[in-house]
Amino acid sequence: MSMKGDSIVITGIGAVSPYGVGTEALLKALRTGEMQRCTTNGEAASDKDSCELYVMKVGAWNPAELLGKRGLQYLRPSTQYLFAASLLALQHAGLDDPKPDPDDIGIVVGSNLAGLQSITQYDLTAVTEGPQYVSPMEAPNTLANAPASHLAIRVQARAFNTTVASGQCAGFDALGYASKMLREKRTRYVIVGGVEELNPRVMWVYRHADVLPAERPEDAGLPYHPESTGWIPSEGAAVLILEQKADALARGVRPLAELAAWTSTFALSKETGKRSAALERAAWQVLTAAGRTPDELDLIVSGANGLSSQDQAEALAFSRLLADRPAVPVLPVKETLGESYGAGGIFQTLAAIGVLQNEEIPPSYRLVSDTASLVPNREATPWINHQTASVLLTSQDLFGASSAVVLTRCGE
Repeated sequence: MSMKGDSIVITGIGAVSPYGVGTEALLKALRTGEMQRCTTNGEAASDKDSCELYVMKVGAWNPAELLGKRGLQYLRPSTQYLFAASLLALQHAGLDDPKPDPDDIGIVVGSNLAGLQSITQYDLTAVTEGPQYVSPMEAPNTLANAPASHLAIRVQARAFNTTVASGQCAGFDALGYASKMLREKRTRYVIVGGVEELNPRVMWVYRHADVLPAERPEDAGLPYHPESTGWIPSEGAAVLILEQKADALARGVRPLAELAAWTSTFALSKETGKRSAALERAAWQVLTAAGRTPDELDLIVSGANGLSSQDQAEALAFSRLLADRPAVPVLPVKETLGESYGAGGIFQTLAAIGVLQNEEIPPSYRLVSDTASLVPNREATPWINHQTASVLLTSQDLFGASSAVVLTRCGE
């Protein structure tokens, strides 16, 4: 889907992640390649001999400092993460004071499992103790769109409120939906977020989806590595503020990046070649929609996460896409951020914005000529075309969907 005509730009960013509240420490971690991960004993796994897992969780923080104390006890961690990241993004975009008209603000959130812990506990209580023992205050948290709904009340957003639950593609699909609403003049500003939380029920889902390591957890989360054993699950929220470029400039705000295009494809087969072809097709479609070619690419921010089946399909797609330009850097940010599922696409976009704002590309990967493998290049590299940089962002879901986005650096 092309964004030609009315340019759609990103004017604010915010995050709550395993690296803390805000984006500074997160972007620093991407530049240095550090990873903050902790261990869990696999409490959600049903098998007693499950190995200790590595996860990336939001550390101790005091949400009341940013959000106030009112009503916090009734909100799931995912909702608190989204609240905080959204308020930071609105502040960054200069939309916190004065606040826009509620009819000028829309919300789109990528999230799949935010209500899972609440609904399972709610049902368990109702079945084992009786319906009279469930809390009516917990009922709103049992829905997948609970974080977005709570956020709309908090920031008084009335234009629209949508939750996208398309697996690992949810973040990019939320960006596509938001841009469509802006082009159709449904709103002036869109809060686009991605949020997930880690809890026993979510870990149970990941375990039974066969994405977590059954052994050697220390080797999990290694993008494009043939011996990587699976995901390192992560949690948190990332938020972007989208608006039309003309409106941003009229407000005296300098855009951080332009959302040039978005697209999505699907493969009916789980076979690696078919999944790879769908991802390659998404890449070609989004580049064409953005008016770019692979020859004009400066960077790919990939969705590689250490699950070999997904990483192999992605590497194969890139080997064909970059056949004439194997030196294009590929940055698998989940090596640092972990796999945050529905929030992953927004975290990837936030990471790409951070890279666009700097003079160099962090340590990344390079395609090996005439092969479908990528190897690490641990040296930061300067931008080739910093003023007109084009970045391709890709993701693929376990069920066959692929989504892609093109970001470009906004001129002065």
